[in-house]
Amino acid sequence: MYAQSPAKYWIAFTDKNNNGYSVDQPEAFLSKRALEKRKRFHIEITTQDLPLTKSYVNELLAMDTSMRLLSQSKWLNGISVYSQDENLIKKLENIPFVRYAEKTIQLKQPELACDSIYRRVSSRSLASALSKPSMPESLDLAYGKAEDQIKINRGHWLHRIGYLGESVQMGIFDGGFHNVDSIRHLEVLRNENRLLCVRNFVKSCEDPLRHHSHGTYVLSCIAADVPGELVGTAPKVSVCLALTEDGSSEHKIEEDNWVAALEWADSLGCDIINSSLGYTQFDDSTQRRTAADLTGQVSRASQAASIAASKGIIVCNSAGNAGRGPWFFIGCPADAKDIIAVGAVDRERNKTTFSSMGPSADGRVKPDACALGKGVYVANPYAKTTLADGTSFSSPLLAGMMACLWQAFPEKSSFEVMEAVRKSGSIAHAPDSLLGYGISDMWKAYNLLRKDEASYDEKGNLIMTLSLSSFVYEKEPLRISIQSRVKTKLTVQAIMRSNQATTSKTYKIKKGKNVILWRAFPGSQSDTYDFVDLRLQSAEVDYSYIIGVEKADKD
Repeated sequence: MYAQSPAKYWIAFTDKNNNGYSVDQPEAFLSKRALEKRKRFHIEITTQDLPLTKSYVNELLAMDTSMRLLSQSKWLNGISVYSQDENLIKKLENIPFVRYAEKTIQLKQPELACDSIYRRVSSRSLASALSKPSMPESLDLAYGKAEDQIKINRGHWLHRIGYLGESVQMGIFDGGFHNVDSIRHLEVLRNENRLLCVRNFVKSCEDPLRHHSHGTYVLSCIAADVPGELVGTAPKVSVCLALTEDGSSEHKIEEDNWVAALEWADSLGCDIINSSLGYTQFDDSTQRRTAADLTGQVSRASQAASIAASKGIIVCNSAGNAGRGPWFFIGCPADAKDIIAVGAVDRERNKTTFSSMGPSADGRVKPDACALGKGVYVANPYAKTTLADGTSFSSPLLAGMMACLWQAFPEKSSFEVMEAVRKSGSIAHAPDSLLGYGISDMWKAYNLLRKDEASYDEKGNLIMTLSLSSFVYEKEPLRISIQSRVKTKLTVQAIMRSNQATTSKTYKIKKGKNVILWRAFPGSQSDTYDFVDLRLQSAEVDYSYIIGVEKADKD
């Protein structure tokens, strides 16, 4: 009989030998949605995708009658278990297929097993694919109190051209989602069957919708839809909710819950993850991290977050609220590679005092992006619109906008979308440890993804260059046809082969079809001009709908 000391453990395996699966037959262990995503983005199927070796798991469970399997990770090749054997780690040292084991939480009393109440909320398919509308309707949403928190990142331009997150699936990891199934702010989400499923990774028998309210605030930043009062950054997104955070304590087991939720979200076909969570300081002082640990390789949550991008998933994670010190660094998994760690600014576009700082321990720029985090309007679990502060809210605001951005470019990889967001930052040309790449400009990111040759002037206006090398201008006008989804202004200028520029001229662009008859005035008496490029400049035009440039008939 062993001495009882109830605790939870992480056990990592050495290999996946003899697990009965092969990368050559992925249909045996990957969902149809996962296979489609890997095919679309040319993602190689590797041993990371293989299930664990079942005989390893069974052998461990058989050696200890009190042991209970809590979760497993195929990406990190390990399991999380509950056991009452205080000598468990010593015994595991003699198991040849066990690479590493550690205690993740010491419990004060035995924990009873309970049946999972995993809830499939919606009858709608969990495998909706990213899709791009051919010509979305132009929309001007009544944001109400949310207007500033959307416009600071120019996310409203994505909405104006019809991208609201439709067809994008988002996983949201948090500490609880109290009354998400009843508050009026999320009524449209529920009525349209876009609240897909919820699951508790801390205590499987407790309902996440009756547990803590932080996730309710977070979800409202993304999916609220009460015109004139509060509209989220992706009001048409579909969501899966995961409770991974135990609000009563802070232990490493929560990182393993987070990893399990991430792989669950991948299996459901989620495209984006929002995680307003971070792990650095634990109740067990022997487990606390130092700034040197922020490499993206120490925390298991950070390791899994870094892997997610290679599986076609974007992780948005709050940078943390430790900016006032003494620990003022980002947390984990915000330190992960290939994710978007989100810092917080105020309405004056200044860094908030609480927003955690970078860089990572290995010198990578952090945060990757910034959004409003002070004075954010959210919905509470009692259906009231209220104010809240924290990178917990800047992260979902940006995650929702990234869902709209990816909807516009479903053919782009997770890496391409994230890089465009970084390059769109207000200080991307000179990133620092306070704001990282700065306040993201989603309209700039949109145009960077649409045209690699896009550039910007000092005022932030987009400059698009169209080749005119096939034209010889003989004083007849050029006809520029534009189908615009917004009302705006467009400045036109031509560049000659001699590098001389014509006088620029600004035109009013209406919503819908426009035809501009453009005449150049290069300041020369010549009757014939050899133009190389036509330069179009605007803060707002969607250049994907410039549909024609041709010579007009002579008068």
